[in-house]
Amino acid sequence: MAAKHGKKVGTMINSFIIILLTAAALLLAITLLQSQLAGVEPSLAGYRLCIVRSGSMAPALKVGSVVAVQPLAAEKVQPGDIITFHSGGSLITHRIDRLETANNRLLFHTKGDANSAPDPHPVPAERLVGKVFCTLPYLGHLLAFSRTRRGLAILIALASCTALAGPLGRSVSKRKKKRKDNRPVGEVRNR
Repeated sequence: MAAKHGKKVGTMINSFIIILLTAAALLLAITLLQSQLAGVEPSLAGYRLCIVRSGSMAPALKVGSVVAVQPLAAEKVQPGDIITFHSGGSLITHRIDRLETANNRLLFHTKGDANSAPDPHPVPAERLVGKVFCTLPYLGHLLAFSRTRRGLAILIALASCTALAGPLGRSVSKRKKKRKDNRPVGEVRNR
């Protein structure tokens, strides 16, 4: 009896994990598709996901990592915070070295941790995207691949296969159990 109960709990946990992974894969696929169509970096739960593409912030941020950037009022960031900002049509993620107010405008002086000199121009507060909330090492390689047509197709196919695997597995298991239960007592299978 205890073995049956344990098997049932294990099956429930397995089903829960499959559902969770399927939902995560579908959410990621939808998020990536939306961001690709809009031509912007993906966003999840209000956090902008940016891929670290250079070593200017090593060792704090490794190339190929993803940073989750939290939108934040410019007045709330401090020296030492890692921020993401617009610069010449791209996004840059560097650490704030110091703050300055000039002509009633807040400016951030930034520097990449691995760079020997600070960035040449201060960043006006209106170009701030947000503060780095967390970093996910190596996920950027997967995210970059999944933003390609081939990668997105593979991600959708994997999510679909995972979604179908649960119901198909349960169906096969039920059929086997039904076949086993319908066998008359004393019947021997041919081998």
